[in-house]
Amino acid sequence: MSLPFAFLDQRPIVVALAGSNGAGKSTFFETFLSDCGLRFINADIIAKGLEITAYEAAELAASIRSSLVTHRESFIFETVLSDPVGDKVDTLAKYSDAGYTVVLIFIQLHEVGESIRRVAMRASQGGHDVPDEKLKSRFERTKANLQRAIACMPHVLVYDNSNLERPYQLADVYEHGRRVGALPP
Repeated sequence: MSLPFAFLDQRPIVVALAGSNGAGKSTFFETFLSDCGLRFINADIIAKGLEITAYEAAELAASIRSSLVTHRESFIFETVLSDPVGDKVDTLAKYSDAGYTVVLIFIQLHEVGESIRRVAMRASQGGHDVPDEKLKSRFERTKANLQRAIACMPHVLVYDNSNLERPYQLADVYEHGRRVGALPP
């Protein structure tokens, strides 16, 4: 699969990998972005590696991102993008205002049931679990924050990962709030 990632040559750059729990963000990173030379900030990996709570790991990840921005370093980070007040989108806008090329790569699932099934499968294989009620409450907020991000971010790519037989199909590309293309299904 050819991916439209010419922007990865720009510096400084922040790439936010977003999507519902279980959408396939970490797998997308490993498959398409791990060799691009950018530091990857993932709270789940931090929590597991340091044996700390998810909340502590999220706070540490935010601190690491802040430090990287202070030093004008480029990085990739993962987010569910489900905060109720849009702080993550505001943070991305601040990175853009600070001179970063900001790219949001959103991994889309069509329904919350897909998120629930994938998280349950991940947990059964030793990965981290998320309660169903939390998945349900996050799902709509994630979609709402995507719409907010599309309106204000310079680069948004939406990949549909609902069909595991045809993973990561580019669904939409937005530049500065305007839809500029997509690959045919």
